[in-house]
Parts: sequence; structure tokens; C-alpha cells
Amino acid sequence: MAYQSLYRRYRPQKFSEIRGQPHIVGALKNAVAKNEVGHAYLFHGPRGTGKTTSARVLAKALNCTDLGADSEPCGTCESCVSIEEGRSFDLHELDAASNNGVDDMRDLLAKVNLGTPGNMKVYILDEVHMLTRGAENALLKTLEEPPDHVIWVLATTEPHKVVETIRSRCQVFELGLLGAEEMAAHVRWVIDDAGLDVDAAAVDHVVSIGGGSVRDTLSALDRVVAAGGVVEIDESTDLLLSSLADRDAAIALAAVGDALGRGRDPRTIGEAVLAGLRDAFLTSMGSAPPRMTPSEQVRADDIAARMTPAMMTRALDVLGTALVGMRQAPDPRVDLEVALVRLCRPDADRSIDALVERLDQLEAGMAGVSVSSEHANPAVGAAAVEPEVSPAPSPSKPATQAAVPAGSDPLPAPPTIAAPAPEEPAVSRATGPAAAARAALADKIGRPAPPIESVTEPDAAIPPSPPPPPIVAPTSAGDRESEEPVASPGADLASLRPESPREVVGLAATHLSIDKDVVVARANELLGPASGSRSTEDLARLWQALVAEFGGSPPPAAGVAPPVEPTPPDDPSRDELPPEHIDLDDLVDAPARTEQIIERLTEAFPGAEVHTPEEPPE
Repeated sequence: MAYQSLYRRYRPQKFSEIRGQPHIVGALKNAVAKNEVGHAYLFHGPRGTGKTTSARVLAKALNCTDLGADSEPCGTCESCVSIEEGRSFDLHELDAASNNGVDDMRDLLAKVNLGTPGNMKVYILDEVHMLTRGAENALLKTLEEPPDHVIWVLATTEPHKVVETIRSRCQVFELGLLGAEEMAAHVRWVIDDAGLDVDAAAVDHVVSIGGGSVRDTLSALDRVVAAGGVVEIDESTDLLLSSLADRDAAIALAAVGDALGRGRDPRTIGEAVLAGLRDAFLTSMGSAPPRMTPSEQVRADDIAARMTPAMMTRALDVLGTALVGMRQAPDPRVDLEVALVRLCRPDADRSIDALVERLDQLEAGMAGVSVSSEHANPAVGAAAVEPEVSPAPSPSKPATQAAVPAGSDPLPAPPTIAAPAPEEPAVSRATGPAAAARAALADKIGRPAPPIESVTEPDAAIPPSPPPPPIVAPTSAGDRESEEPVASPGADLASLRPESPREVVGLAATHLSIDKDVVVARANELLGPASGSRSTEDLARLWQALVAEFGGSPPPAAGVAPPVEPTPPDDPSRDELPPEHIDLDDLVDAPARTEQIIERLTEAFPGAEVHTPEEPPE
């Protein structure tokens, strides 16, 4: 007897031998047991899943003379043997791919009414989606109302191409591919039953090649047996997937060249990589395909851990497009190589998806970045800065009453900001610019500089901001941005010796809570109308009188009097406070960075915007 291939030798002959289709087996066995078999069935599904085999077993069960109690054909009676050997008049198989015309269908329908030696006549019409429009219309009437002894079983791999008028006349069943574990168990059973010398690695290989199709898997097992059990496992797919994960274009191109040198087709290579990417993508989404072998599962887990879902979806899209373009490409290898380079080198790809992937990589590299506040500059590791309300002024320093122009909103006091400073090189306050300024002031006023321990600027919290200076009407245009003098805490106000009218006005507003008009009125009463610059003695006498009169009382109503003569811009009396009135312990170092000053200004003045001057064009 001639050698018979494994998929033909081990084709199921009973319902119990059909693997992976319990819903089909249960429905057909129940229909046979209850004698409620339908007049037409439509079986659809991928190749090698048992569509024609299920129809043959149904024909054997309907015509078996010794049917078992479980609706299983006996397999030994004449009807079962003749159907198994392909010489029965009760089973007619027709290939609709080659008999798809109207004349072919008319010839078939002319024989339908003929008698049969068995109980039922079963017509199997394979690849029914290949029928022409005329043949489909010719089949409709007989398919809907066949003779009582006729049963139609239609089979197809593309059910969407079957017209709805045929589908509506049939009981439709879908057959699916087998899972990896069930297929491996079936392969091991075939190996044991046939006495084949095949190792476990070969079983894993043929299951992977079969892809859930029993016929393809057993055909691959035939090839392994013919090769003497030695299987050369192609590792080019694993190498290509690894190169995509590592973004190594050189290894990817070398793997393609090696696979082509061993006779693989470019399209086959691309399809294998596409299938591996799909397995990895579904694994990363938590829905691993059930038909993966253990080695494929390990590979999918590895690729899913090394590639992001965005990278895998882009790879699936690019490779899928390349496979479509290979159909009409003069050299399909070029399409595959270009697709792999685009995936390994996003900088060489100008598509939108490649740019989005590069942006995702940049965002992933800056995952630790946090914005400190709405107006603050972003910095790595910077904590969010939350402004706090400044504490109320102490009794020794009364709250300043600012003379704000009518119709304008008062300026808010700058909040106290406490936040860690960005990382900067350690700077010693004992040797920095602030220490030098303190030493100069101490030398000028004849006092020793206060000791300051050496600290590191980044670890020091930003000190609270001092209260804002009083806003008063300036005596001249040049005085509008000058700060008003403030006495040290605990100082004797009457002992101060102001050297300019501006200092008298500033001290009166800060420490006596009286405005400029009152100061001018008292100056005119005490010193007479101003005819020029006031002398230091006159100003000291005026200040002592103001302290004696307004030292602890609320500000009186402003009187009407001519303004004080403005001080010329170059008058030396506009110097700053005398050094002897500076308290070195109250001095606060300025922030170490300009960005912190800008942050505090933008927080103190809500709605303010920072404008950076544009560079002039070259």
C-alpha cells in the first residue's frame, strides 16, 4: 500500500475524534439522536479546522446501520466503510471553486431527486463562496426546499463572501483554530500511535508552524519525519524582533539577508515578524493569544517588556503597509528592508507617527520633571511652590499706609515663599558677596561684622520677604523709585537726624503714620515757608517736633499748605540713610538665582507676565 500522509491517515472518523470543536460536535450529535437534522448547514472557519471532516462524519452517522447510543457511527458497517473509502452513493462532494457556473449547478440539481441506497443523501459543497451570481440564484430554491432524503452541507473559509440569501437558508456554525496545548497533545498522540521518532523540540516546532490548523501541523510533522527528525529551526524571526526592540538597523538588515540566503521569501519573513509583533502586543495588553507555543510565549513576554505599546502598534502598521506594497513591488526585499530601517531609526522617518514616537521618548526621559508653580520655570526634581500669606507686622513696626493714586487697586504684599532651591554649587556665605558687603558696612559704621556660619545655599530655605516699602508721592521725578528710610527696631526716633525732606516724609509715614501734607503743614508753621533747601538742623528740629506731637497718636487730617520745594536731582542731600542707622542683623541675603526673584515677583503681582526681549535679526 502506498504511503498515506499523516493528516489523511489520522482524519477523524467519529464525532469523538474531532478536536477543538465541541459546539459543532454537540449540536450534530443531538440532532442525530433526536432525528432533528436540518436540511442545510453552513460550516465556515480557517483551513484545517474540520469543516469537511464534520460533514463526512455527519453523513456516516445518518446512514450507519449500527448507530451507537451516543450517536456515534460504528465505522464497520458497509455504509461507514464505503463513505470512509470514498465510494459511497450517499455522499457527494463538489468543489464549488471549479464547478461554479450555472450549468454545473443545473447538472447537480438534476440529480438531487434521484434515490439513494442509504437513508439520507448528503451533498458537500466546498468553497461555496466561489459560486457565480447565476449559480447562487440557481441553487436557492433547491437549497430552501430540498427533497426529504437530501441534506446540504456548505463549507467556506470566507463566509463574508456568501450571499445573505444562502446564509439565511442554513444553520451556520463557525469552526476555530486549535490552541497550542491541545494541538501539542494531538501531535504527541499521533507520534505515539504511528511510532515516530520525534523529540520534544520538533513537537514545539510543528505546532508553531501549524498555527492552529490540524492539517498544516500534521503536514509539518511529515516534513520532520522525512528529514530524519532533524529540524533546522529558523531564528531569523527572533533576531528581527530583538533588533526592532533594540533599534539596531544593522542587525535587522543582516537577519533579512541571512534568511533570504537560506531561501525564505521576503513576504514570508515579514509575515512572521508581523505575527510575532502581534503576539507581543496582545501579551502587553493582557490578552495573550491561546495558540502560542511555550517558546513563542517566552519571546512575546520578552518583546512586550522591551517595547512600548506605541512602538509595537507603529511597527504593526509599517510592516502591514510594506506587506501590501510587496504584491506589486519589483523587488519585495527593498520594501521589507526600508520598513525595518524606518522602525529602527525613527530619526530617518519623517512620518507623523515617527515624530510622535520621538516625542514620547523625550517625555519618557523627562518623567521626573515637575512644574513648581504656574509661573515658575520647570526644573527636574523641583517641588511645587505654594505661596503663603505674609505674617502680620509686629507692634514695633506699624503697618505702612501707602498713598495710592485714586482709581487704582492697592498692590498686594509679596507672599512668603518656602521651597527648596535648585541644585547649585555650594557657596559659603562666610566668603560670598553678602559677607563682603556686611564687612564694608560694619567698617563704615565702626561696628564688628556679625559671625555667619558657612552653609550651602541649596539647603537654605528662602527667607521671608520683608514688608513692602511705603508708596508716597515723590518730591521729584528722580525720587519715584527710591526706597523710604526705615529706622532700626528699638531705635530712639527723636535722635534720628534726617538729611533731606524726603527722609523726613518717609520716616513720618513709616513710624508716625502721618502723610506728606501734614509734614509740610507743620514745616511751614515751625520753619516758615520754604524758600530753598532746608538745613540739617532745621530738618532735625522738625523731626523732633513731629515725634513729640505724633509719636503715639493717629494721623490727623491733612491740612492745605504749599508743597515743600522739590530737591534738585543732583542735591547731595538725597543720599541714602546714614550708615550708623543700619542694623547688620536685619540684613537678608538676596536669592541666589534670578529665576527665584522672577517667581516671587510674578506671585506677588497676579496677572503679571514675563517678557523676554527678542534678539535683533542678524
